[in-house]
Amino acid sequence: MIAIIVFAIMLSLMLVNVPIAVCTGLATLAGVYFTSDLRFMVVTQRMFVGLDTFTLIAVPLFILTGRLMALGGITRDLILVSKALVGFMKGGLAYINIVASMLFAGITGSAASDTSSIGGILIPAMIDKGYHKDFSVAVTATSSTIGIMIPPSIPMVVYSVSSNASVGKLFIGGIIPGVMVGVVLMIVTAIMTKRRNYPRDESFTWGETIVIVLKGIPAMLSIFIILGGIVLGIFTPTEAAGVAVFYSYLLGRFYYKELRLSDIPGIMAEVSITTGQVALMIATASALGFLFSHQGVPAMIARLILDVTGNKFALLLLINALLLFVGTWLDLTPAVIIFAPIFLPIVMDVGVDPVHFGVIMVVNLAIGLFTPPVGVCLFVACGIARISISSTVRAFIPFFLAMVVVLLLITYIEPLVLFLPNLLM
Repeated sequence: MIAIIVFAIMLSLMLVNVPIAVCTGLATLAGVYFTSDLRFMVVTQRMFVGLDTFTLIAVPLFILTGRLMALGGITRDLILVSKALVGFMKGGLAYINIVASMLFAGITGSAASDTSSIGGILIPAMIDKGYHKDFSVAVTATSSTIGIMIPPSIPMVVYSVSSNASVGKLFIGGIIPGVMVGVVLMIVTAIMTKRRNYPRDESFTWGETIVIVLKGIPAMLSIFIILGGIVLGIFTPTEAAGVAVFYSYLLGRFYYKELRLSDIPGIMAEVSITTGQVALMIATASALGFLFSHQGVPAMIARLILDVTGNKFALLLLINALLLFVGTWLDLTPAVIIFAPIFLPIVMDVGVDPVHFGVIMVVNLAIGLFTPPVGVCLFVACGIARISISSTVRAFIPFFLAMVVVLLLITYIEPLVLFLPNLLM
């Protein structure tokens, strides 16, 4: 009964556009009020416990990396590399958008930063070239979600804290699914480009392409530094985030020479605000997760699901459907913290690896980042294009279905996720 009250309060607050962290915090306080054996002090305690882990230090560091690269000229260079590789194709700017997101994904680990950084440049360019606004928004918002699949990934760090799964294995396990999403988005783009007759972008000679790619290697090298250091045991994922910050600063300051010391205070202020928002979501979601655990919600949901089916394949399909629904109204970070402890024991009982399920969960909830009503990437992209969300829904459907196909493939073909982690670690 208390769980139902808490969910009702959360949804009611979301409907009036109250921030997610405040929704979960107030709902948790209300839930504690209706219990007979918990005091309000437990909310503060569980919020602190939720943040008191060394692994989470990686979150602000990856956010800082993204801002340093965006302002240091690195984002522009990655877009130029993408243009040299795929810009010559019909509908080139759409392909550039997807490839740039795949390259940018290996740096920031954040879908929202991808949408704002790459979308801020490419959405106006696409509209100016004659691409429809709904298509421009759909390509940008969906490809931005690759940022939380290809390492580094902030949601994977959060899942690791919630499940004790290896961050390094989660990072490496997300590579193949992230590339698969990029490929299927390109296939959809090719079909829609042919139907709508979008133009080609400027092409480069072989010599110009080689020069552009060589110039962009230092920017792309960051992913190999991060992953290589983790795989070889040189540093932990959290330390890798610190190395990424240092490397991105050196690139922006001395290689691209666009980052000035005077920019640092403003960057740190932006990162502090973003980190505060993410940290508050993690803290309040952790408190809410504790309340649900205290009320026996995980066990109750486990019984309900297992009463429906005990078959591994049907069970995974049901959980995917539930997570797709959750992703439409709950932000990714609190969704991972609240539902990972609920679903993980269920899937482990039928033989699913925690790393495998972590990647499934992140890819699943990534779809929610561009799905109304809460999709953050959708809001950002629509804001850049100055178009209403309702006007973009039709263009999103093919991309949505393509990503669901990838989700089902990685759900039922385990080596797509676990082959690289088992090989390298």
